[in-house]
Amino acid sequence: MPVFPQITMYPLVRQLNLRTVVNTLPDGSTVVYTDPDASARAWEWQAKGLTAAEWTSIEAFFRSASGQWQTFTFVDPAGNLLAESENFSAGAWANGALIQLTSGISDPFGTTRATHIVNAGRAAQAVQQTLPVPENFRYALSVWARGGAGSNLTLIAGAATLPCPLTTQWRRVWFPVNLGQGSVGVTFGLQLNPGGAVDIFGMQVDAQTAPSDYKMTGATGGVYLKARFATDAITVQAQSTDVYDATIRIMSTEG
Repeated sequence: MPVFPQITMYPLVRQLNLRTVVNTLPDGSTVVYTDPDASARAWEWQAKGLTAAEWTSIEAFFRSASGQWQTFTFVDPAGNLLAESENFSAGAWANGALIQLTSGISDPFGTTRATHIVNAGRAAQAVQQTLPVPENFRYALSVWARGGAGSNLTLIAGAATLPCPLTTQWRRVWFPVNLGQGSVGVTFGLQLNPGGAVDIFGMQVDAQTAPSDYKMTGATGGVYLKARFATDAITVQAQSTDVYDATIRIMSTEG
């Protein structure tokens, strides 16, 4: 599956369209419900100051997709790529067999949405999620975490790791990721040493070099496998010999 190139410039506008169905009954009462299959997301990217090489790359990708016809993978540059960012027992997560989870723990935002994690095994165990994203994009993996004196966790992204010492206070630890390889599929998560115990909240993967404000996700994250161009033409303006401006629109009806 082709992947749209990583977006590294802004502004970017995101739009979510939802459909509500209203049934009016003979007695005048109404029944209102959301149509879950009619939602659509759209992104509009004001690409300004592109070099000739950058514009040529985008144009070639647009031609290979035949405009709106072919689908491709789109990694939302303003979203949390992980699904179920607070529900670490959900099916989106692949946890070690001896990882124990306790939900309902107080979190850094004053609610009780954090999770206590214990590694009850004799070897390192992980809480992780594999995303169908390119290894050669830049990412930022982050999570809120705290633990007892001397506790720590290790952030993992593919083959890369980052040990993070913790304190009894909530702290957002993060890991800039640049694997620099060409295959698709990256596993993100954290690892605990044998007997390790920590509280965590709000894991996030951003498709950029540093974490953005936390964004809670549910059953789906910010990776769209059936995105497509929203138009059959892209208007480009050549501002000078090696400077191009273009407006690029992408849409997806997934999730």
